[in-house]
Amino acid sequence: MLCGQGLVSFEGEEGTKRVVSATVPIGEGIAAAVAVVGANPSKARFGVSEDGSPLKLLIHDPVSRLTLLQMPVGEAGEAGPGVPRGSSKRLKAGSPVYLDPDKKDEPSRVVTWENRYRDNVLPLALMRVHHPGDSPPPAGSPLFAEDGRLVAVCHQEAKEFGNGTYALPVEVIDRVAVDLRERGKVVRCWIGIVMEVKHAVPAIMTVRPGSPAAAAGVEENDILLRIGSRQVDSYADAVNAFYYLVSGDPIEVEVMRKTDRLTLSVTPEVNPSLTQPAGDPGASADE
Repeated sequence: MLCGQGLVSFEGEEGTKRVVSATVPIGEGIAAAVAVVGANPSKARFGVSEDGSPLKLLIHDPVSRLTLLQMPVGEAGEAGPGVPRGSSKRLKAGSPVYLDPDKKDEPSRVVTWENRYRDNVLPLALMRVHHPGDSPPPAGSPLFAEDGRLVAVCHQEAKEFGNGTYALPVEVIDRVAVDLRERGKVVRCWIGIVMEVKHAVPAIMTVRPGSPAAAAGVEENDILLRIGSRQVDSYADAVNAFYYLVSGDPIEVEVMRKTDRLTLSVTPEVNPSLTQPAGDPGASADE
């Protein structure tokens, strides 16, 4: 078993076999798993068979597919105090990460960060990681940095160029855990700006009246440079940064207005568009 972690399985779509995920303990008896497309996150069991103990779904993020489960007391592989979490932000092409932090001679390696799939911008950036051996690890498998801290979690297979998987940055766990603690469900947040994917420059095309961005003094035609700790060089970078917004938590937004650099404090809110019909996600972002 990878790093001593247990396996869970999710009921698959009708007529398909159970979908397996490794787990990562994050504390308080909670384990993180990945219910990939085709898996029912509300139908999880401990182990790989239908005979395993049913697990309580605490929260599921339909964007990342990250799923937090309450592990049963006394089960082998029960989620313990939680593995120490680090940061993915310094990982780049060629960086080593480890399925087992005690086996430094068998590194996996980051290939690249990807924020597009075919012609579509992804709602958050993923890592492509190549692994040693002949078969990729299951979804949910933890990836550790040199210092033994968790930095990513394997997602679905990425077969095009080698023995690889996509991987969720560890910050996704932190983001989903906030919503579990504060709301009990995942919510998307906004600051009230509109950008367009066709523009090479991350320019703000519209600022919604009465929005957090308007209240903070963001203006139309401002160029986004940074959202919180995340640098913005493109539309896709901005979309990735918006994924991590938390309602009520002020963030610094740095913009360029003509030739001036301005740092503004913006407090995100729950996105009101969640109750509105969805538009064309490939054309613009109302965030």
